[in-house]
Amino acid sequence: MSKEQRNLRAGDSSETTDAAKPRRDIANEAAAHALRLLEKVRHASEARLAKTDTDGDGQQNAAPHAVVIGGGIAGLVAARELRQTGHEVTVLEATGNFGGCVRSTEVAGLRIDAGAESFAVRGGVVASYLDELDLGEQIAATSGQPAWLIQGEDQEILAHPMPATAMLGIPGNVRTDEVRAIIGRPATVRAAADLITPMSKKWATEKLSIAEVVRARMGQAVLDQLVAPVINGVYSTDPAKISIDAAAPGLRQAMQETGSLARAVSKLQASAPAGSRVAGLNGGMHTMVQALVAQLEEAGVALVRNCAATALSHDPQAAAPYAVRTLGQELHADRVVLAVPAQPALELLNPLFAAEQQLDSDGDANAIALAILVIDKPELDDAPRGSGVLVSKQAPLAAKALTHSTAKWPRLADESGPGTHVIRLSFGRIGEHENLVESGDDSALIDQAIKDASKILGVQLHRDDVLGSTVSRFSDMVPLQGEAATARRTALQHNLSDFEGLDVVGAWIAGTGLARVIAQARSAVAISAR
Repeated sequence: MSKEQRNLRAGDSSETTDAAKPRRDIANEAAAHALRLLEKVRHASEARLAKTDTDGDGQQNAAPHAVVIGGGIAGLVAARELRQTGHEVTVLEATGNFGGCVRSTEVAGLRIDAGAESFAVRGGVVASYLDELDLGEQIAATSGQPAWLIQGEDQEILAHPMPATAMLGIPGNVRTDEVRAIIGRPATVRAAADLITPMSKKWATEKLSIAEVVRARMGQAVLDQLVAPVINGVYSTDPAKISIDAAAPGLRQAMQETGSLARAVSKLQASAPAGSRVAGLNGGMHTMVQALVAQLEEAGVALVRNCAATALSHDPQAAAPYAVRTLGQELHADRVVLAVPAQPALELLNPLFAAEQQLDSDGDANAIALAILVIDKPELDDAPRGSGVLVSKQAPLAAKALTHSTAKWPRLADESGPGTHVIRLSFGRIGEHENLVESGDDSALIDQAIKDASKILGVQLHRDDVLGSTVSRFSDMVPLQGEAATARRTALQHNLSDFEGLDVVGAWIAGTGLARVIAQARSAVAISAR
């Protein structure tokens, strides 16, 4: 395909005009549509409340009504569970799209994941759920291309293949040329001490972060140069803030069994060899959202977009104890599931709690941005940096990670064709303020993405190589469960014990990753199911 053909596919707007077309007030149309749906839901809710049994004892005959606030993956999963247990379900989504962090965008004629693009294979939670959605046959393996690591300081960039034996950057074999090239010979000798240093019995039960474990067993160089880039790139936070049990389930036990961190990693890696740790879907992970929405619509769930909940009240003596306020309407519900990020969730919940029980949202900066480029550059056909790159914090780059999506996903490579490449660069870290991300200037972010991609890939890119670009922003990212998050979750669960039929789901409670989010949403709804 020629460059001219690719530009045509991307769409040349210079030859078209909408000047003669009447402008539609899309925002008002969306609000009007939401209000019409809400009116139907409200009437149905009132009709259910009016129904009593023939004995006149005031008990409802109609199916209980559940309102799910938030239409991300956690909310959609909870809605499906509730519908399957006989509830009438209404989902209120504040934006115009369902799926939350699992989203898509069209760039240069290609439909691309603009959020989560893969899921962890370990444990089988996501794969099993995809089977339930009749998507099991659409699960797609990666190309098997390796990941790389970028180091550097001042203006010097060094690129190394990530050690093939590594998990979260922790090497299962420290005596390899790959490890030595990254951390140096003296640091390799220090790391090898892990193999002969006795394992403290205290480590079987005490609270441990990834940083504590790696520093104690293998040294600071392994932590800074191998582990931190992975944790920063994948989870947007510092390894000191992540529990070892949340980040690597089973690693603590394997350490006790093998007496070594490296041998523990090797033991876990044996059950998940390189190239099979993550998978995706043919058509992209966003097709999971499409399947969920389609099933919910077919089951009669009311899915209301552009409809933010503004207040939640509780009257245990009422026939339907919960009332949700939205767009000037009040919906009565027997059950409510909050599937929104921490700040909006706590704004709704705190008025229900006593003053001493109210919780603060995480005050950490958490703005993350994903710059997506579709570029015409045949020089990248050989995937010079494999499936993608994780960047050391000391390197002279703004991006923390790059994914070469067309090198990682054969389906996307086939769709884009030779010479055309999809590159995704991630910017921003939880707990750190970055003007480039927080300014909201998409053009500046794309310019930086082009510069950083050139350095990372070792191929000079220019604006005219870019067939299309976009920025996907996330303002509610959370790290994996650390000590503070665990304490907040415990306090919240204690508060919720006084409210039958009120549940909270989502990543800020479950932790990062589809497996955690899906499992927690299903468990939370099942625990209080009637």
